[in-house]
Amino acid sequence: MITNKIVLTIISVTALIFIPIQLITTFVLGILVTLTFGLLLIPFNIIWLVLFYFPLIALSYIYDHISILKPFVAIIGIPLAVLGDTYVALIPSMGEMNSRYAKMVHCQTFPYTWRFFQYLRDKLDIEKHGILNQIFYAISTAGPLKKYLDDLRAMKFIEKERLKNKS
Repeated sequence: MITNKIVLTIISVTALIFIPIQLITTFVLGILVTLTFGLLLIPFNIIWLVLFYFPLIALSYIYDHISILKPFVAIIGIPLAVLGDTYVALIPSMGEMNSRYAKMVHCQTFPYTWRFFQYLRDKLDIEKHGILNQIFYAISTAGPLKKYLDDLRAMKFIEKERLKNKS
């Protein structure tokens, strides 16, 4: 949990620096994306996947399964999660806000990104006081991410109830 607190603290501090920059980059890159009919989003997403998403998932999996490597994973993963979150904040979303929020939550849940990934795939049932719930609560201080997480939890609850009633 301390690794996640470090990630969230660094993201909060760097947000003060990057919010003004974000306004400019999302505007300028948004114009470029529009001029390329959205094709510019493809390299942005490939960069996200290759440099941030897959490494965060892999590092988180290692963190969860090999205890002795936790300090080394944290040393690599903390800057990677912060850079990934900053990257997502600086690129335009072009109306895909849920995708943007999902990317940010993947970064902000590090070193529990693997668990969040499993939760999204309905492979993990987070209990009421689980670590992922604690992290969701910490992340929920930001308004848009709170709404995204609330909607996600509601959707998961409705799906669970639907499946329970079906059987």
